[in-house]
Amino acid sequence: MSDRLILFVRMHRMALLGAAVVFLLVASLGEMILYKRSADLKDELFRDGMAFGAKLRAQVESELNSLLYLSSGLGSYLVVRNNKLQPQEVNDILGVLHKSSGHIRNFGVAVGYTIKFVYPHAENAGALGLHYPDQPKQWPMVKKITESGVPALAGPVDLVQGGRGLIYRVPLYIDKRYWGLLSTVIDLDSFAGVISAGVDASKFEFAIRGRDGAGANGDMVLGSGTTFDKADAYIQEIDIPGGRWIIAVRSTRDVGFDRTSLLIRLLDYALAAMAAWMMYMLIRSRADLATLAMYDQLTGLPNRHLLEDRAEMAFARHKRKPEQSCAILFFDLDGFKEINDSYGHKAGDALLLAVADRASSVVRENDTVARWGGDEFIVLMDDVDPATLQHMIDRLRSEIEAPVMFEGQTLRVGVSVGMALCPSVGGSLDQMLKMADRQMYEEKMQRKTA
Repeated sequence: MSDRLILFVRMHRMALLGAAVVFLLVASLGEMILYKRSADLKDELFRDGMAFGAKLRAQVESELNSLLYLSSGLGSYLVVRNNKLQPQEVNDILGVLHKSSGHIRNFGVAVGYTIKFVYPHAENAGALGLHYPDQPKQWPMVKKITESGVPALAGPVDLVQGGRGLIYRVPLYIDKRYWGLLSTVIDLDSFAGVISAGVDASKFEFAIRGRDGAGANGDMVLGSGTTFDKADAYIQEIDIPGGRWIIAVRSTRDVGFDRTSLLIRLLDYALAAMAAWMMYMLIRSRADLATLAMYDQLTGLPNRHLLEDRAEMAFARHKRKPEQSCAILFFDLDGFKEINDSYGHKAGDALLLAVADRASSVVRENDTVARWGGDEFIVLMDDVDPATLQHMIDRLRSEIEAPVMFEGQTLRVGVSVGMALCPSVGGSLDQMLKMADRQMYEEKMQRKTA
């Protein structure tokens, strides 16, 4: 592979690498913008969830407070009237309270641990006489409330009288001794309908966890447990009597097909491709300029500038290691002008190309064959054995003087060669070229008179 081709391949790879780097940088910048835009959108949706969560919490607390207030007043009344309670009196009071709230499924009053009063009676007659210790699903919570003396909201539970509900239980004490239990059964479906009123299912989803006030460790109260597992869910706690609930809220607003992001990405990749192409062409143009500056455009051989650079390096190595000789072979073509005149410049160019290829094939890989100008060529040989130079000259002449076929014509030229050896001639390129040129001229004269 010629020096010029090696340089072309290297510069082409460098141009491709530079283009790839620029493309990645511009594309990455665009992706960073899109990522920031996506993050802002996620933040916006999260803030929407937070705002809705605050509203939902307020609704839950408002509904619970209104329900629990009724139970507190009724509990105080029952304690005061404990020895004078009449069934009709209790039913009338329970009836008034029942009508004041649409969420209350029924009231139950237990004396000791057995329900003695229930309202509405007709729909909940099955609850009369219920003895809590005989109810394995309700007894643990009832026992906890009566022993601690702290009211608590339990559930959701499957009700004996059918359906599901939340039960707010208030233990009643007389002279610090347990007397009975007031239970307010809240219809779960009605309660859920009120707190989720106005919620657009296409924009938000929510769930409540914390059965029996167990918080994050409790089972689900409303909604799906998968809502808690989603990364964009907003989580908050709500204190309830006897424990807490955990609410998870997330925005499900469909942002639809994001045309803006698509346009940004397409524009970004178009700019990245354009910038990459410009970088590729810039490096390639510099490579072309370097090639023009260092290589002959016809033959692809190094020109004077590159030969001078390599000669300086060869002479510098010789100074460091004087035992290593370097040599210059200066040759031109005898009869080249006649070929140009007879067959035209295309034939002359073809002949010069053939000479360049043949000379390059004869010399060693680390030697330099350069076109000095016109039909003059130079071979720079570094670390050469002087005893082998004549053999090299003979091979060079033999190869170059072989006929060249061009468009059916046989082209032939002769070769006159001059040689200069460093250090015998001197340590500069000019000195060696003068010596080689003089020898070449002398040989040309000898060939003409022969």
